[in-house]
Amino acid sequence: MRFNVRVLGSLLLMPFSIALGLEACDGSGPADGAPASSPPPQVGFVVGALSAANSPDTFDGSALPQLTNVIATQREDSVGIDFDPVDNAVDYRVYVLPDSADVTNNASGSITIRNGVYRCAGLRQTLDLPNNTGNSLTAPDAGQEYQNGQYSFTADVPATPTLGYVYVVPTEGTVPVYAIGVHPTSNENGWRESRAKIYTTSGSTRSTLLSQGGRDDGVVFYVPSESASNTAAVYHSESAEVVAGQGWTQYSEYYFMGGAVSAHQSDSTPPSPAFQIFQTAQAGTVPLTSVTYNTQMPHVELSAGLARFNRAASQGDGPLWHLEWAGVTAPTTLVVEALAQGCPYQGFLSPQPVDSPPHQPLKTMAQLAAASPTGEVYINGQFDTAPVDGGVPLMQQGSNSPVPIARSYVMVTPQPHDPAVWDWYEGFNGDAGPPHFTPAPDPASCSCDSDAGPSAPCQYGEGACGYWKSSALRAGAYEVDSPGGVPLLAFGEILGQFWEVFDDYGQDVTGSLRFTAPKRAMIDSDPTKFLHVTWSVDTVGTDRRYPQLVVTDQSSPIEDGFNNPNSNFLLIQPINGPSMRFEVEAFHGLFDGKPWAVNNQAPDHALIDYDFWATDYPSNPPEPPADPPFEHAGMDRMTKYDAYISSTVLYTFMDGKPAGCMQYPSNGFALEGLVTVSFGDVLYHEGAEDELLCATPKPYDFMHEHQCTETKRHWDDLAFRDGVSAPEWNSTLFPCMAY
Repeated sequence: MRFNVRVLGSLLLMPFSIALGLEACDGSGPADGAPASSPPPQVGFVVGALSAANSPDTFDGSALPQLTNVIATQREDSVGIDFDPVDNAVDYRVYVLPDSADVTNNASGSITIRNGVYRCAGLRQTLDLPNNTGNSLTAPDAGQEYQNGQYSFTADVPATPTLGYVYVVPTEGTVPVYAIGVHPTSNENGWRESRAKIYTTSGSTRSTLLSQGGRDDGVVFYVPSESASNTAAVYHSESAEVVAGQGWTQYSEYYFMGGAVSAHQSDSTPPSPAFQIFQTAQAGTVPLTSVTYNTQMPHVELSAGLARFNRAASQGDGPLWHLEWAGVTAPTTLVVEALAQGCPYQGFLSPQPVDSPPHQPLKTMAQLAAASPTGEVYINGQFDTAPVDGGVPLMQQGSNSPVPIARSYVMVTPQPHDPAVWDWYEGFNGDAGPPHFTPAPDPASCSCDSDAGPSAPCQYGEGACGYWKSSALRAGAYEVDSPGGVPLLAFGEILGQFWEVFDDYGQDVTGSLRFTAPKRAMIDSDPTKFLHVTWSVDTVGTDRRYPQLVVTDQSSPIEDGFNNPNSNFLLIQPINGPSMRFEVEAFHGLFDGKPWAVNNQAPDHALIDYDFWATDYPSNPPEPPADPPFEHAGMDRMTKYDAYISSTVLYTFMDGKPAGCMQYPSNGFALEGLVTVSFGDVLYHEGAEDELLCATPKPYDFMHEHQCTETKRHWDDLAFRDGVSAPEWNSTLFPCMAY
């Protein structure tokens, strides 16, 4: 949301302690006489870590520090785990608490668990941020990668970046500091740190800023509630200048200690105390550091702890502070660890084995376990170990085991869905076993010269296709690479999720997979009734590979329907990595006289786009106060999306929070009546990505090394229900924009 310059500017001229008497527009319910609204979609049930007193005693010498702010979000049979970063941690992992008899303590400090299965955080797939301490634009270090070889902004790291000390958990005598993102700018590159922020302990100031379109970045640290002999004030000031000839205001947000007050006295908003911090380290505190971001809206970014400081100063790869676990069928204790080394890469994990040279072999969990003398398997291991077995790095000895440096435990339980809430639901929880797919004919898009229909993917020169049915899903694969007649294609269940792998086969080839609900949904002609669709998927991608939701009035196989000039399609997709744009394409029939394809797309409507948004609003649409999609993405991180689709308007959510609203286009598009709901993955001529994805290690460190010519996604918790009311929505902060 573009901020109202006059209102926000006047607000920031006032001390934060002044009550402004403004009401937040929270979208908590419909206006009088309006139709009832649905509550926002839930992301799961949250539990915290077990206390030290309640933690199991499984590991010898297990007195490791605990991770802080461990939050586990329980879904149907999976869990997403967030936590504070641990200084000097290279990676993180989660696994089921083992029997102590299966645990071996190695001399290096690592542990080996017989037949252990781990799931690892892995690395962020992103660019570097140039700064004044090593990430140089004029003499970049080896392996650094900047936007388009240059950059739209840099960071300044002070010679002494530590301002003082703060807590990251609530402590007696402290109050929370809230961060509210203000002043959106173009080219934020998907990083939360790129947005200017107001840091405040005032709940009323926070509410006011949120009501004006501020992005809620939550509680970022805790500070002394009162000044004392061992505390000092952090000051805030603001500079607001109208850019000559352009008519927009450039804001600069500064945070500094008392010694810099005189240097900021001429700022538009003079310095005033924002909050207190400790001058010296206290038990349990971490350093509070500052880095200046020289964006279109310059600002000081405050970070609690060394790991957050390093990210703010340099960005780039580095571990995600998030883990996934799936396949929870009973109450389970999970072990969460920070690691001094990265989880090893053991091979390309796939739901089915495929050997299709020159592609790398796709291996199952059983094959990876068999190749390790301990039976250990690392899901999403992204770090290479010593090459063995013909050059494939495998886990062969205890010395390759990463050393844990912090450990916590969480108790999680399955959260079965209520069948009455959904018309169709597929959570891959294994109740009826994995989906059993049988070949089926698809005469339009994929057919074989055989009366019996395809028993395997059809072969067409260099490419292959196929269509299958099961009680859970309909599956279609198109333009798949098939060297030597062996398609590089696999899909099926792994640990309570649906995994798929494929590759396209040549130049200008639009490879795709489609997974369709066997039951059709309904979009009512009554515009107050909505089709609610939900899906979870990992979303790291590029402009040539990304996941999709496809809703259409065409029947399955939907790939056939793209050829129908009287069809209507609604596509919702995160695209254009590494930062990603969350967009919608709504179109009727053919586009430019040809069917829709990855290389023949309809005009898009951006719901969230922090890379290309210009500052000359109102000629450009406002940017909503939504999180950047990049901050919800990872090679093994599931992002939950929800779409509420009526005959006139679309509402979308990302991880339970509003993402954007869109009115339908006036291009003949009309979507109502029976519709087909599909979930898909696309890959368009991955060979053309060589310069970006394969020839350089960044921004896609892991994809460059291990998924250059193949793509892989995980899916879970797919469902829909029709005839629901509109979701609770704040139309002021998230206006329903015209297509």
